[in-house]
Amino acid sequence: MTLSTASLPSGRVSSRIVYLKELDTRGFVIYSNFGTSRKASDIASNPYASLCFWWKPCERQVRVEGRVERLSAEESQVYFDTRARGSREGAWASQQTSVLVPQPAKEGEGVEGEDAQVDDGRADLESRVADVKARFAGQDHIPVPPFWGGLRIIPETMEFWQGRESRLHDRFLYTRVAALGEADADDGDGEGAWKIERLSP
Repeated sequence: MTLSTASLPSGRVSSRIVYLKELDTRGFVIYSNFGTSRKASDIASNPYASLCFWWKPCERQVRVEGRVERLSAEESQVYFDTRARGSREGAWASQQTSVLVPQPAKEGEGVEGEDAQVDDGRADLESRVADVKARFAGQDHIPVPPFWGGLRIIPETMEFWQGRESRLHDRFLYTRVAALGEADADDGDGEGAWKIERLSP
């Protein structure tokens, strides 16, 4: 799905494709780095995000907008433990979105001038991975990094869009009653009521 966030006060929007890992009555959950990533800095200034799911073969999409909340370290650890060891080590090693420093060629490699910089920064990343591997060598359990974990998007609106060849698409907007500030925000099951409206294509 596409996750979009926006930084305030500039209002600049950034989008990226992420995996939906969990879906329950509380919302949509992803896992990522929240220390150095662009999404982390956006959310720090603006705790709202949008999601977009797209299925081209059936011309269908679902759009979600809502506020975001971090999962606890305990909740994140449950998912973190299911990841392959290399992915867990990578989560510790990667300072997501930060610039990796190119390494110059070693003496005796026979390159000069501009060609002396033969690495594009990958060696910096691999060095960090090697450090993490050494740090957790012999340990089955790797704790979730303090800067990494789950993010839940709690939907306030959801739009279900069905394409039609005529371009007169079907669009239904669900708005959580609590988000509208209406008094009757509970439909009896504790999850809140939704207002449903058909939108013009």
